[in-house]
Amino acid sequence: MELALNYARKFGDHNVTGLALYNQSKKYYPGGTYTYIPSGYVGFVGRVTYDWRTRYMAEFNVGYNGSENFNPENRYGFFPAGSIGWVLSEESFFTPLKKAVNYLKLRASVGLVGNDKSSNERFLYIPDAYEYKGDGGYFFGQNVNNKRPGAYEATKSNPYAKWETAVKQNYGLDASFLNERLSLSVDYFMEKRKDILTKPDYLPGILGMTLPVVNVGKTENKGFEVQLKWNETLENDFRYWANFNLSFARNKITFKNEVEQNEAWMYETGRRIGARSMYHFWGFYDETADQRYLEQYGMSIADHGITLSPGDCVYVDLNRDGKLDGNDATRNIGYTDVPEYTAGLNAGFSWKNFDFSMQWTGAWNVDRMLSEFRRPLGDTNEKGLLLYQYENTWRSSADTYSAKFPRASSLHASNNYAGSDLYLVNASYLRLKNIEIGYNMNFPFMKRLKLNDCRIYMNGYNLLTLTAFRWGDPESRQSDRPNYPLTRVFNIGLKLGF
Repeated sequence: MELALNYARKFGDHNVTGLALYNQSKKYYPGGTYTYIPSGYVGFVGRVTYDWRTRYMAEFNVGYNGSENFNPENRYGFFPAGSIGWVLSEESFFTPLKKAVNYLKLRASVGLVGNDKSSNERFLYIPDAYEYKGDGGYFFGQNVNNKRPGAYEATKSNPYAKWETAVKQNYGLDASFLNERLSLSVDYFMEKRKDILTKPDYLPGILGMTLPVVNVGKTENKGFEVQLKWNETLENDFRYWANFNLSFARNKITFKNEVEQNEAWMYETGRRIGARSMYHFWGFYDETADQRYLEQYGMSIADHGITLSPGDCVYVDLNRDGKLDGNDATRNIGYTDVPEYTAGLNAGFSWKNFDFSMQWTGAWNVDRMLSEFRRPLGDTNEKGLLLYQYENTWRSSADTYSAKFPRASSLHASNNYAGSDLYLVNASYLRLKNIEIGYNMNFPFMKRLKLNDCRIYMNGYNLLTLTAFRWGDPESRQSDRPNYPLTRVFNIGLKLGF
């Protein structure tokens, strides 16, 4: 159900609008837990806008939402937001600049948003259904030889659970130049999220049950977006255009209720979201490795838990205790599987009845940690192994500096195929997503056939990818394991309109 009330009024040069909206919904058989209980939401939205001659603009929004996931005291959340804008190009002092800058607008916004979901869990303030242990898991009374079946609380409830919130800020400008042939849009954004609904990383031994979702995490995200557009029509009906966009975003965990770690590099706090824990690969073992490692680090190679053989992986002993273990795994290496930079280009032209368009996309500052591709030849079970990996395995001391993978052997597999930056691969790419060439027919006989449109075209998708990543589609976050390759598609078509 949804009820809305709109208001719009003009007072001379002043324009005012308003909106009041009430919505209520119920969903039967929702996903997640308790699918037999309908889910319900209630919310109120209010909005007021103002502008003066479209030169000065302001908008205020408010949301008041209720969620079934929290107890009555924390059920409703209040989420305000506001924005302002100023079109400088409408000011009298800007007139001398209008030949160079046709339009210029500054804008800013800030708002509070909420989230009430954590995976598919519901009713966070009450415990999960009591589970029945039918195989006899409990003793009752004295001198009882046989265990008795019973029920136990599967997950501890959290009556203090509340809305996860984020303060989002955006500052930007819009401009056009050269008789509006060139347009520019720039945005700088920031987000600070707190009270993130997540499960704690540790489980006290005295609890004996699954920990509940709690409001414990804090993150921040910063970045920018740039859009450039060019559109020009020349003589003889020739028009060409190009749209380019570039975005950058870098996030960081600012607080996470982590178990105390032995070393600073083991914490997730202060790192990117999704930062992996891994060993720092030093090189392959051979008859000169001990001396080379000693000269570089001033200490012997750490005890790796095995007797190192030629071609085995050697990792850096970060805490210098002479023993390689989990305390030497760091989160300070590489990027996550979410790119920090993304870019795109759409370009094309049209001339009379012909047209051409293409789309490019790209991403960088992104890594993939190979998973199932780590296994050596003969130990991959039903999985395959790239010829590139086989050809670049260590075979002799001559390969110590050029080899990219350890010796092809299942011996010492736990050491040689452990998570390390040896298997952290750059997945940056530049891709030609599609190209299309078309011709719009316009012949006299089409009117007799009542044919309004007739277009013939050819296009292709996934035509070219420039990347150093050899293990599949670099754009896919599942490319760390064997998957079906990306399909290259070609089409020839005819489109008719009557």
